[in-house]
Amino acid sequence: MFKFKMGCGTSTKAEQLKNEDEKFNKDNKGGEDEYEIGKDGKKVKKKKKKDDEYLLQTLQGHKGGINCMGTNETGQYIITGSEDKTAIIWDVNIKKLFKVLKGHKSYLTCVQLLEEYAYTGSADKTVRKWDIQTGHCEVVIEGHAGPINRLICTGDFLFTGSYDRTAMCWDPDDGELLHIFRGHKRGITPLMYIPAEDALKDDVTDIDSNKDMFITGSADGTAKSWNMDSGDCEVTFRGHKGGILCLSADSTGTVLFTGSGDCTVRSWNITNGDQFKVFEGHESAIVCLQVINKLMYTGSSDQRAKCWITEFGDCTRTYDGHKHTVSSLRFRDGLLYTGCGDNSARVFDAKSGALKRTFKGHDFCINAIALVPNRMITASHDATVKIWDIEDVKEDITNFGEDDEDKEKEEKKKKKKAEKERKEKEKREKKEREKNKKNQVESVEMTDQTSLPEKNEFENNEKQGETGSTGSEKKDPEKGANDTDDDIEAISRDMGD
Repeated sequence: MFKFKMGCGTSTKAEQLKNEDEKFNKDNKGGEDEYEIGKDGKKVKKKKKKDDEYLLQTLQGHKGGINCMGTNETGQYIITGSEDKTAIIWDVNIKKLFKVLKGHKSYLTCVQLLEEYAYTGSADKTVRKWDIQTGHCEVVIEGHAGPINRLICTGDFLFTGSYDRTAMCWDPDDGELLHIFRGHKRGITPLMYIPAEDALKDDVTDIDSNKDMFITGSADGTAKSWNMDSGDCEVTFRGHKGGILCLSADSTGTVLFTGSGDCTVRSWNITNGDQFKVFEGHESAIVCLQVINKLMYTGSSDQRAKCWITEFGDCTRTYDGHKHTVSSLRFRDGLLYTGCGDNSARVFDAKSGALKRTFKGHDFCINAIALVPNRMITASHDATVKIWDIEDVKEDITNFGEDDEDKEKEEKKKKKKAEKERKEKEKREKKEREKNKKNQVESVEMTDQTSLPEKNEFENNEKQGETGSTGSEKKDPEKGANDTDDDIEAISRDMGD
């Protein structure tokens, strides 16, 4: 399975979620549901449920809402970018703030940790490179004419997408501009990078396909793949009627998936831009998606997440229970984790669709979630990061729906096996019949060859016998006639005398 890089960040989604969240909190503040009738018959406030039962730690340090979050490869560090113009690196192991990165002049939109460096993009049109251990800014990258929307650092290249309708490629060591990708008519939102060794597959014979792939999605409703050498657009993926908000690719790196504001996801031939499938079923914009093997998981502002079969475009599961936009999702070990604008995170049994656990505790919408060993991390517009215990969630997976599915699969296997055995039996019987028929023909032929001399002799004898008897019969009538004549003559003489 190849590893492609996805842009980590936010655009207008954070602002949209913030506005929707404020309305949600206003509409749901207070009310009769907060009260109950006590033993003395008087109305008393309900006792709060222990929603933070699985909460391990709340990390505080930001003074504004958190827009984006990223983790390093080991999961020890996470980085968050905020409306307060800062990024903070947190140590998950000790559950404490590690470094505060100050220097941007506007709110942060995207962040990434790679090896010993942190990268941050901001609405101030710049990207900064930071030393994780010291917190010192190493490089300031300038060149975009609008706010930075997304960034991806591969180690060799740093890609950025902006509201200025361009994407750019930089040298992350010194910030030198290498390429400008022009062609979109509106702001660029998601980015995706696939390295050359993953883009070339066994069934691809064209040597020109052995090259890095850089793909952008835009509010103009198109996605584009770009030539890394010339900066020219190679393929434009057209078909959506709304802006593209998220991108992903299958495990082979040959199929592109685009989620859009037109309520659909579309799959494409990543090489020539031919459209494969249109995934219809959501009633509002597709905000996030993830492809795992032959399944795709999507989150939408219609308050639902869904699971799809990528090959056929069929929806197999709908994950209900959300009361707001599903802003982020992650699949791991048979479980689907979602972050929502209703201030809660949830975990579902991905197979059955059953809700396993709800994580409540944030005061505003959750903009990002991350999974590290035995922990889920949520970042919210309430300016906090929360670490949750998910170690025993898998053990609590329900069997709801699984028994029927397993039985159905078992029945299908049995039917398939029985059908196979039946066909093999028919084949054997047919072969046996043909063999017996062939043996019978050969036996008759051998019998005919063996009895041929005797048959000829018999026929000859029969012919000779027929000839002999016919000759005797011819002579006897003549002899009988002569005898008769003699008798007549004798009688005539006697009468004369």
